[in-house]
Amino acid sequence: MKLLSRLSRRRFVGFFLLLGLMITLSIELPQFYAAQNLSNLLLRAVPLLCVALGQMIVILIAGIDLSVGATLSLATAIASHLMVRSIPLAILSILAAGMFIGLINGLGAVKAKINPFVMTFGTSSVLNGVTLYIRPSPGGYIPRVYVNTILAYWGSVPVGPLFILCLVLIVGFWLLYKTTYGRHLYAVGGNEEAARLAGINVAVCKILAYIVCGLFASLAGLYMTARIASGDPAVGGTFVLDSIGAVAVGGTALTGGRGTLWGTLFGVIIFSVLSNIFNLLNVNIYWQYVFKGLIVIGVVGFSQLKERK
Repeated sequence: MKLLSRLSRRRFVGFFLLLGLMITLSIELPQFYAAQNLSNLLLRAVPLLCVALGQMIVILIAGIDLSVGATLSLATAIASHLMVRSIPLAILSILAAGMFIGLINGLGAVKAKINPFVMTFGTSSVLNGVTLYIRPSPGGYIPRVYVNTILAYWGSVPVGPLFILCLVLIVGFWLLYKTTYGRHLYAVGGNEEAARLAGINVAVCKILAYIVCGLFASLAGLYMTARIASGDPAVGGTFVLDSIGAVAVGGTALTGGRGTLWGTLFGVIIFSVLSNIFNLLNVNIYWQYVFKGLIVIGVVGFSQLKERK
């Protein structure tokens, strides 16, 4: 009951926001509840959950990763070239690339003492250039067997994406709550000096956080490769804002040390539903960016105000 009460206090605003959206949708947009639209909603939520989970792990140590979208795009570009030769080779190469990108970000932010915002922003620019070199425009070949496996359906139910969603949640739960490393993440983000005095290798913990973030971003890229059935240098563009927004809306403190997997899942649902609403209402993509940006500013501003009080 105590845990439930704490979770309720943190998320009651977001809960009523989502509830209000659902009620409005039931009246104004009955097509929202169509089987095809709900399926599309799930397809959209899976990659965002992957990226947001990695982003949450970095934010727990008071960092940030602005290169997740570029990592995702690079993954699709690599896949569009390598999968024609070997699917396992492409998957291993993409996962290795994601972890290597995370390692570079971690070393830069932790060992070289470069501000994480600047470090990951610079990495994002480099990756965008590499991705455009590999795949200047959308295209390439993705084997049909790979697409059918990742996006497997049973009747009208997308069992493949649903399985991946559950698997990501299980892995995230295990990593954050059942491992020593998960406890170290919260300790380092909450009080770095106290964590160091307790014997935690703070530098390794932080670097690993960026590596895990890069890994989850590359996993999202593998999923998006199947969804768009090609490589696309711009497909990851929206994931930076959406992942940070989902984590912030879910109650994770951008100052580190506090946040839950379930809060991040809730934030992913909020942003996935919002994107779906915008598409159903044919809202221009530019206004979508404006609205989502205002949400992030509002949530972070409210959080900072509460922290000061």
